[in-house]
Amino acid sequence: MIFIGLLSIKGVYNNWKGATNMISAIIYTSTSGSCEYYAREMSRKLAIPCYEAKKCGLPKGMEVVFIGWLMNGKVTGLDAAMKDYNVKGVVQVGMGAPTEAQEKVCRSKHGLGADVKVFSLQGRFDMDKLPVYFKPVMKMVNKSIVERLEGQSSLSDAEKATLQMAKNGKGEPATWDGIEEAIEWVKELRNPLDVIKWHEPT
Repeated sequence: MIFIGLLSIKGVYNNWKGATNMISAIIYTSTSGSCEYYAREMSRKLAIPCYEAKKCGLPKGMEVVFIGWLMNGKVTGLDAAMKDYNVKGVVQVGMGAPTEAQEKVCRSKHGLGADVKVFSLQGRFDMDKLPVYFKPVMKMVNKSIVERLEGQSSLSDAEKATLQMAKNGKGEPATWDGIEEAIEWVKELRNPLDVIKWHEPT
């Protein structure tokens, strides 16, 4: 009986130890509000906390999911987050229709290993909310997008949304439901301890 009891205690300890190596928080950067929306939606459905990257102050090395907006093929704030935390998943959000190529570019530009999961989503675009130094670049990018998409005979819903964003300088994604895939993935890796006790910023 004592031996069985010891085995049970050992099993509980191993489960707890494994749990502490699981995803404990969601960190995000956001400009037009899309990344914040996705982060809060994940947080609400997974019952784990989300924090804005510059304000989180979480323990170094914590395993997290990072959500950030795309600029020139890079996820804003991801490199800085990777210096402080163990980023297990990345959700990159851009105005374009998500493609498989976006994942490859993200992995290449940020040096992500195969153990890091990458999701690509479409988000809101608002030229007025961009940092001043990004606006001239995005005006040229938008002009190029309009020329490319208007020349196509048929467009997906996501491409139609991108075209409207590029034309108007602002707009909404075709759908906000794309985050559900990332949520389902995190469900298997979230730290159960954080469902009942959130990490407060230091």
